[in-house]
Amino acid sequence: MSLYRYKKVENYDAYPKDHLVLGESQTQRNAWNTMGDGYGILQSLVNSSFLANLIIPAFFISLGLFFIFKYIYPEIKYQIEKQNGLVSQGTTTPISQDYVDRSLYISNPAGLNEVSEEAFKQDILQDDTVSKNYNGIFYITIPALGIDSLPVTANVDSTTESSYNSILPTSLAHFQNTGLPISDIKNNIVIYGHSASPNYRPKPSDVEVAFSFLSNLKVGDEIYIDMDGQRYTYRMYRSKIVEPTDLSVITGLKNQRTLTLFTCWPAGNNSSRYVAIARPVE
Repeated sequence: MSLYRYKKVENYDAYPKDHLVLGESQTQRNAWNTMGDGYGILQSLVNSSFLANLIIPAFFISLGLFFIFKYIYPEIKYQIEKQNGLVSQGTTTPISQDYVDRSLYISNPAGLNEVSEEAFKQDILQDDTVSKNYNGIFYITIPALGIDSLPVTANVDSTTESSYNSILPTSLAHFQNTGLPISDIKNNIVIYGHSASPNYRPKPSDVEVAFSFLSNLKVGDEIYIDMDGQRYTYRMYRSKIVEPTDLSVITGLKNQRTLTLFTCWPAGNNSSRYVAIARPVE
């Protein structure tokens, strides 16, 4: 018995051609087909009536002119204003108010005179003629902070605000009558400098505001002092925030050789002081 039946198709053209292509759907069209269909529709509309023949081309011409005008008009306007002297043609020298007023961002370590007077009355610091008689410049390096060989002026008169303020723009200051590494007397060595608020964007290479980064110092970081051809190494072991009246910043501990660095805190504000204390590496 036959399993198949055949039917003869009398009229081949009567069947839609899409049915003769296996796997293709009427809805599967690519972008080019769509664009072609769109163009064909527009062409049919243009050919269908006189009104459409006017409106459709006019629309696309107007759209093109709009985009051209949008991107070219600002340049045309600029050139017209330039010709009429309405636009500045070149640079101008900035006037005084254009410059940043550094004093608005940099702290002033006021009150050192009262602190120093009280500190020396306690007789914790020993008399040290070697340190007191040194009037030169030495240098400090703190690799962890990016501070490299910044100058420190020795024995700055810290009881007079005008004295230390005249030094701090170009140098860090060594507190007068505190120790120095060249001496055998075990006293506290005190070095201080300005700090500046982050808005000022201080840099470690700017000696006036280098101590703005002092709070980034970590326990174990090394500090180097280069003095008279000799390098002295210290290692940070403690930090603290104290009131401006705290005398221990100056005195340290009796008969202990320490290095104390301090600046105003928060950075750019003298309401407190940030203190980093280091010990010599023997």
